[in-house]
Amino acid sequence: MSLDNVNLLGAVIGAAAAMGIGALWYSPVLFGNRWQKLIGRTPEEMGNPILSMVIATIMFLVFGVGLSWIVPDGADIGVSLMWAFLAFWAFVLPATVINGVFEGRGWALMSIYLGYMLVATLVIGAIIGFLGG
Repeated sequence: MSLDNVNLLGAVIGAAAAMGIGALWYSPVLFGNRWQKLIGRTPEEMGNPILSMVIATIMFLVFGVGLSWIVPDGADIGVSLMWAFLAFWAFVLPATVINGVFEGRGWALMSIYLGYMLVATLVIGAIIGFLGG
């Protein structure tokens, strides 16, 4: 299998968009306060988020490359969204729930995680599709 059809620009822009969505998602404007309460940590206890943000950006790049790889060349936004939705349901949802139940995380916390990942996955897919698959 070749990586010739990988849309690297789409993966990079998608990763940046996912991080932007995360900044809003985990801010007090949306779910930040509830998320911190559910994980039981204060902002002071969280420390400097730079390393976590760098790792998350790299992981979203990997995710975007992988999603771009399975989206057919020349796919439009609709087809890319279909593949993104499938990737969420087949990989992100099961991995998050499996880890969450073994860690004893409640459904409220997992819902925050899953909501973010669904939106981020669909946005990455839309960007890849907009840029030609």
